[in-house]
Amino acid sequence: MPRNRMAAKTMKAPTDLGSAYESCVRAFEQAVEDANGVAILPARPVLNSFESTGATTAEFRLSLWLKNWPHRKLGNKRLDIFIRALERFEVPSWDLIQSTVYANYFIVTGVEGRLAQSLHYDFVAGGQPCHPLFHVQLTHQLIDVEGIEVDIELKLQDEPSLCCVTTRIPTSDMTLASVLYCLVADHLSEGIFREFEKRFLSIQDRLPRLRYAPLKDRIARSGHFKSCHWF
Repeated sequence: MPRNRMAAKTMKAPTDLGSAYESCVRAFEQAVEDANGVAILPARPVLNSFESTGATTAEFRLSLWLKNWPHRKLGNKRLDIFIRALERFEVPSWDLIQSTVYANYFIVTGVEGRLAQSLHYDFVAGGQPCHPLFHVQLTHQLIDVEGIEVDIELKLQDEPSLCCVTTRIPTSDMTLASVLYCLVADHLSEGIFREFEKRFLSIQDRLPRLRYAPLKDRIARSGHFKSCHWF
């Protein structure tokens, strides 16, 4: 969501919330290290990734570069994944009112990365017109990984599909924590995932809760499609 980045100021989140985000990211880094992988993060500490964006709102912003990410079907080809997360809170309650997590998947040859897949997971409290309340959207968007110096040239596909930019698929609530959880489950070994899961589940009660009132309201209304994630 466009905004004046110069107006944002680093702020301190509540101790439980800030430490939960830090523990979440550290658990993910440990899983990557256990798999002999590489996860590059900005130099800014996770606890300093919270910013004030107004009298009643705050944001958490984080980027990651996953280099040479394991993939069962690519053989000797190199897969790099870039992640950029934006999570917005209402303060002082610190309810999570927006979560958008962008992901770019690149097939890398030498110093060139060719976009293979681009998507983002999205949730906005109160919903958006003509959007599932929680959804993943396929795009052709190259994301900007803030605070990370990228040493490969990133390129779009030569002939991208023109239809996928209109594809919006209902999902469960996919916050940053959910995306990191799935990345470990889908790409790393079961043993590494199980150890990661233990660390991760121990902090989940401290992670922010989504504002569910709009969701409950939509379920209650008879005029809406019955899937809880839909309009």
